[in-house]
Amino acid sequence: MTQLKNRPNIDDKRLDLLDVDPAKFMELLAVDEFLHDSTIMSSVESLDRWTVYSYVRAGRFIIVAQEVTKENVSPIFVADADEVEFNSIVDAARRYWLESQ
Repeated sequence: MTQLKNRPNIDDKRLDLLDVDPAKFMELLAVDEFLHDSTIMSSVESLDRWTVYSYVRAGRFIIVAQEVTKENVSPIFVADADEVEFNSIVDAARRYWLESQ
């Protein structure tokens, strides 16, 4: 939950590539060291063989995911939510988890 709540706020115009060409966007994040390291969600549990990036930009919380396959190109999934609304959902889930322990 902490990792979801504390995603980096990145103001980089290259991230606009997601709207234009998602495949090129995934390539950019794979090769740009800063963007990759700051947005990768390496501790995502139960998503083996998936690449998951997340970040905040212009008040929006963005998650981009793609299954890593050797056979063919897999779809790229994008979730886009208002940052304040997303944080309230994370807070509620965290409270529920803490209270159920």
